[in-house]
This record gives sequence, structure tokens and C-alpha cells, in this order.
Amino acid sequence: MSLELLEAHETDNGMAVTFATERGIERLEGSADELAQLARAMQQVAALGQLNEHEQVWVEEVPVGSSVVKLGLSPGGQARVMILHNAAQGLES
Repeated sequence: MSLELLEAHETDNGMAVTFATERGIERLEGSADELAQLARAMQQVAALGQLNEHEQVWVEEVPVGSSVVKLGLSPGGQARVMILHNAAQGLES
């Protein structure tokens, strides 16, 4: 999974984190609980990735503020990530 934490800090509404991804620099802002859920999901997907030889699937969607972080598996034991900004409203319906 190409997702490296560059910076994190508290905000008035929770926390803001900045990641370096394969697509460039991505910033997420959400509650501490949302970011903790993202960290747990990332750990789980990384563990599953080690067992995956052939599948290419999305296995987890984690809302963080107005964004959604999709976590998945690629063949050869790799994990993948996609950050969709302003997408969380669609998950509520």
C-alpha cells in the first residue's frame, strides 16, 4: 500500500492528516474516531494482502470527514488505496 503519513495535527473539528500516495499528496480531515477506524482498516488490509495471490478487490470503505478511503487488494500480496474527496455524503443514503 503506497500510503505514507507525512503530517498530522488537531483541528477545531477533529484531526487533519496528510499522506503521500501514488497519486500525490492527499489531505484528510475528520474526527479522531474516523481516523482510528482508518488505521485499524489499514492494518487489516495489510495483513490480508500478505495472503492474497490473485485477487483484485476493494475490501473496505472508511468515511473520513467528507471523504471516503477505499482499501483493497491487488495480486501478488499488494494492498491498494483510493481516496475519494467529497464522497462521504453518498454513503449516508
